[in-house]
Amino acid sequence: MKIGEFARLGQVSVRMLRHYESLGLLQPHEVDRFSSHRSYSVAQLTRLNRIMALNSLGIPLRKVAEFLDSGLSTPELVDMLELRRHQLQAEQAATAATLADVEFRLALIERTTMGHPDCIIKELPAERIIGTTVRLGEPPFDTSEIGPLFAHVAQQIASTGGDPSIGVGLYTDTEAGTEVTCGYRASPDGGNGNTGLETSELQITELPPCTAATLIHEGSMSRIGASWQHLSEWCVTQGYSLNGPCREIYLEAGDGSDDSDQSDWVVELQQPITN
Repeated sequence: MKIGEFARLGQVSVRMLRHYESLGLLQPHEVDRFSSHRSYSVAQLTRLNRIMALNSLGIPLRKVAEFLDSGLSTPELVDMLELRRHQLQAEQAATAATLADVEFRLALIERTTMGHPDCIIKELPAERIIGTTVRLGEPPFDTSEIGPLFAHVAQQIASTGGDPSIGVGLYTDTEAGTEVTCGYRASPDGGNGNTGLETSELQITELPPCTAATLIHEGSMSRIGASWQHLSEWCVTQGYSLNGPCREIYLEAGDGSDDSDQSDWVVELQQPITN
């Protein structure tokens, strides 16, 4: 086949194929002695794929020939690629965590100019939350498992006949660090069908009625820490004492399976208080 056709099939550019040829990595199957047109065979795709795989591992092209000529087996190459994939995933996770921390710190610095609506005092009724609890430990928190955990809890509730509707996060400070309960609202009288669903994975948490300071947070969860700081500071300056686990009510949010775009999220922050 012509060089352009082979390039499209191998997902590389013609320029790159010519570069591989100049380095002695992949010679054309045939070269027309009159026109100098190059042609390749389908069988050469195996070598092309190996060249690209080795190069993706960070091996310089000038060194790739040594690996190709050393009799590197397919399982060995697969193992090398698997290892590199794990390394890249770890680097990606570390970068995401760093970015989230930068977003959080930026929000804290900017919060004095952020357009928060006024904090509102509410009387909250008793509530029943069906969910599961995990320990975050000491800050800075790794919250990467929270989104998927909400999705898992919703699936568990639905599979047992319940109706997951409004998500609720409960944050409790303990001697061992902060614990978060990821769950969904159930009316105390069982009206929405979510009672009687306790399992080895799901537990019911009873929340008594209380007075709470509340604030609406809109947008990315990476900046919700600034909203919490604003609400807590407001409570203290108004002479209130923080009392009991704080709550996040996810009024508009994703299902936890893909929370990359949170621009339209709406979360009500609820901080129980006493005078």
